[in-house]
Amino acid sequence: MRREEREITDCSELDAILTRTRICRLAFAVAGEAYIVPLSHGYDPQVHVLFFHTAKDGKKIECIETNPRVCFEVEGTVEVKAAGIDACSWGVHFESVIGHGTLHEIVDPAAKIAALRIMMKQQAGHEADWTFTREAVDSVRVWRLDIDSMTGKRSFAPEIG
Repeated sequence: MRREEREITDCSELDAILTRTRICRLAFAVAGEAYIVPLSHGYDPQVHVLFFHTAKDGKKIECIETNPRVCFEVEGTVEVKAAGIDACSWGVHFESVIGHGTLHEIVDPAAKIAALRIMMKQQAGHEADWTFTREAVDSVRVWRLDIDSMTGKRSFAPEIG
């Protein structure tokens, strides 16, 4: 990383960003072409795994079936810092996590529901006794992203407290 003072090295901070964000971008590489897509996600910090759900078919599925290795990115806090009419004095405070891993489909209905519960907790911002009909579970494909590596970057000092 070029700006080492901005690197987030504390795993608990990386986990915190991945846990509080709601959109993750997955980047696929297939036949020399890049394809990136934003997806809602859930993160399990106990096992450092991201979860996603998709439709049964489509471009994402074609990409996964061709090459399940992906790059992912999430943005935590992002705030534009205005500085009047001097354009070069403007800036952005941000934090992000970028990583690599491999997608695996979850096919067991109970495991799918467990992953969907993690996603719902993250998307809703709270725990609940989420219910899923068999039809709803059967209508989606659920994916686990096993993270091989990740790095974080922050352009501001986080508030402590």
